[in-house]
Amino acid sequence: MSLDTKTGLPVKDFKRGDFELLDNNRPVAIETFDSGAQFDTRPVVLWMVVICNERSILAPNPAIRSASFMGHEYAFRPALDLLDKNDHIGIAHWCDNGEAQIDLIPTSNRDEPISTLARTLLPMSFNETSLTQARHGELACQRMIRMILQNADDSNPQPLPVIVFLHSDWTGMPKDELNNLVNDVLETSGVVFGIKDQRVPDMGPLQVEQGEVFHYLASETGGQYLAATPKRYSAALEEILLQLHFRYQLGFQPPALDRTRHTLTVRLTKQARQRYQSVRVRSRPEYIPSP
Repeated sequence: MSLDTKTGLPVKDFKRGDFELLDNNRPVAIETFDSGAQFDTRPVVLWMVVICNERSILAPNPAIRSASFMGHEYAFRPALDLLDKNDHIGIAHWCDNGEAQIDLIPTSNRDEPISTLARTLLPMSFNETSLTQARHGELACQRMIRMILQNADDSNPQPLPVIVFLHSDWTGMPKDELNNLVNDVLETSGVVFGIKDQRVPDMGPLQVEQGEVFHYLASETGGQYLAATPKRYSAALEEILLQLHFRYQLGFQPPALDRTRHTLTVRLTKQARQRYQSVRVRSRPEYIPSP
C-alpha cells in the first residue's frame, strides 16, 4: 500500500519496474503485478468486528473496548459506498464469556451490516467476576479470527480477508498465542486494521502479556490502526478502503515453501524514489510461504 504524504492519498500509477522485492534480504524477481486501480486485485471481504458490550473488572468502563461505537454505527455507512461491487462485508464479535460468533456472513448488501452491527453492540448483562475469566475472552477472540480466516479459505474464489477491529485496544494476550495468530493471518494474506475512539487514552504496557494486541496484528500484517472521533468514524473507514482499493499485489516465487516466517522487504527503486519523494510504501514485514 502507498501513501503520498503531501496529498494524503494513495498512488495509482506505480508500475512493476518501480518496485524491488527481498525475501530474507535476498532479491527476488517480481513475476506478477496487479493494481487495484485497474481492478486486478482480489475482491475484499471487509469484516467489522467488536467485543460484546459487557462490563468487566478489567474494563469497568466498556467504552475502552467497543462500547464507544454504540449509537454511532450509522456513521460508518457512507464509507461502505466506496466498496467495489464484488466486495462483501461481514460482521463478527467475541465476548469475555467465551462466545465467538459470525453475526453476518459476507454480503453485498450495504445496509444490513450496519443494522447487524447495531444489534451486536447492544449492552449485555454478563459481568466478569474474576481475572481468570479474562482468558475466556482471549481465547474467544482467537477463535473468532480463525472463523473469519476459515470463511475466506472456504470461499471460491478466495477473497482477501480484511479485519477491521472497532476497539480501543485495551487488550492483552500471551505472546506465543499472539504470534501463532499472526502466522494464521499471514498464511491467508489477510490484513488487520483498526479504528479506536480518539477520546479513549492508549493502554499502558502489560508486564506479562503482549499489550495492544490489535495494533500488533495490524503492524505485522501490513495494516494500520487509526484513531477518530465519532464525527470522523466514516472518514477513518474511508481511508482504510482507499488503501485497499489502490493497493498493489506483487507475486514472486518463494525460494522454499517451508511454512516458516520469511522477512519481506518491499521498496521503491532508486529511480522511483526520486520521482516520488513524498510517497511512503507500507507492506507486511513478514510472510509465510506454504503449498
